[in-house]
Amino acid sequence: MTVPDAPYLPTEDPRVVESTPLARAGWYDDGQHGGVVAALLVRAVEAVPTLAPMEVSRITVELFRKVPTVPLRTETRILREGRRIQVVGVSASADGVELARGTVLRLRATDLDLPPSALPDEPTPPPPSTVSAPDRSTWGVGPTDGRVMFHRHAIDIREVEGSFRELGPAAVWIRMTKPLVAGEDPGPVVRAVVAGDFANGISRLLHSSDWVFMNADLTIHLHRLPRGTWIGLRAVTHLDRSGRGIAHARLYDLDGPVGRSTQTLFIDRRR
Repeated sequence: MTVPDAPYLPTEDPRVVESTPLARAGWYDDGQHGGVVAALLVRAVEAVPTLAPMEVSRITVELFRKVPTVPLRTETRILREGRRIQVVGVSASADGVELARGTVLRLRATDLDLPPSALPDEPTPPPPSTVSAPDRSTWGVGPTDGRVMFHRHAIDIREVEGSFRELGPAAVWIRMTKPLVAGEDPGPVVRAVVAGDFANGISRLLHSSDWVFMNADLTIHLHRLPRGTWIGLRAVTHLDRSGRGIAHARLYDLDGPVGRSTQTLFIDRRR
C-alpha cells in the first residue's frame, strides 16, 4: 500500500488541485471526506487579498453531493468588502458541476487590552500526551482491508473521553500528519476545519451499520486562531424523530478554547 503525500496535489493552475486516494472518506466507494473538501475551500479563500490585516472568524460549507476523487476547481468571489469585515463566497466543482459551496467571514485583526474577566476561562480536555493512540488501521467507519483513506492515513488522534467504538459524547485530539496540498504547510484555520468535521462521527448516537447520519453542512466559528498542531473537540449529538439532528463541538488548542463546530444531520434508516 502506497500512501500519497497529501489529499491534493497542486497543478499549474492555482485554482485546480488533483485529488488523491488520501482524500477518501471510507464510507463511500469513491467519495471525499467532508472536512478535506471544506479545508480546500478555506485554502482558496485565504489567498484572497484583504484591505487590512484580517483573520477567519466563521466558515460555513454546504456539501451538495458526494465529491469524487477527481481534479477539483475552486472559485472565489468577494461578497462584502471592507476594512473591518470581509465576506467571501467560494465553491468547488468538477467538470463544471458544483459539488460544495462555502461562505467565509473574515474580521480585522488587532490586539485589544481586554480585561481577564472578558476572556474565555474553560479547562481543556486532558492533553493528548496523557493517552495512547487508538489503532488507526481500524479506527472510524470504513473497510479494514488497508485501502487508503483520510481519517486513517492523514491524521493522528487521541481519545481522551469516550471512544469511537462507544455511542455518545466524546472528546478527542486530532493532528494532521499530512499537508492538505502537497508541499504546503496547513495553517491554523485548515487544521480547525479538518478537526471540526469529526464532531458528528465521534459523538454519534446510532450505529452506522443500521443508520445513516450524514452531515449536510459544516460551520466553524473561531474567536481566535488555534496555536500548534493539535486541535481538541468535545462533541455531542442531538437527534429527533423528524429525521434530523445537530452535532456540535467545543474546539480547543493546548492553551484553551478557540471556537465551535456545528453540523446539520440528515438521519435515515440504512437501506
